[in-house]
Amino acid sequence: MYLLLAQITQDDLQREALRLQHDYQFLTYGLIAAWVILAVYVMTMIGRQKKLKREIESLRVMVDEK
Repeated sequence: MYLLLAQITQDDLQREALRLQHDYQFLTYGLIAAWVILAVYVMTMIGRQKKLKREIESLRVMVDEK
């Protein structure tokens, strides 16, 4: 174990830090994309719900008129 730690250089640590930073950047982009997709989906569902409520109300009016 100590032999492996002795072989690690400063360059190795810097490369690993850059790799992790790069990975976290992609993770951040993925999470942002997921939230945007979720928000668009929720807004679409809200729009459909409002449309259905209007349609149900118009059908109620039609039934009451007959």
